[in-house]
Amino acid sequence: MALSRDELERLLADLDAAMPAMMAQYPDPADLNSAFAGVADEITDNTAAADDAWVFEQIDGILKRHGLWQPRQEDRPPDE
Repeated sequence: MALSRDELERLLADLDAAMPAMMAQYPDPADLNSAFAGVADEITDNTAAADDAWVFEQIDGILKRHGLWQPRQEDRPPDE
């Protein structure tokens, strides 16, 4: 069952608040990415289709706020 917008907002706020501790616990970028993806996947797996785009924007915002955002492969310009 999909989570409500209020539940999604709470989980995303919890993830954002946990980032400093997560970054300290996983200093290796690959380990941090894996840990972050695990939590983010739990959120996105329970997101209604109508909220998908909004949730991904929020996740990108969390990554940007913590200096970790990288464009998704499909958002990158093609190699020249």
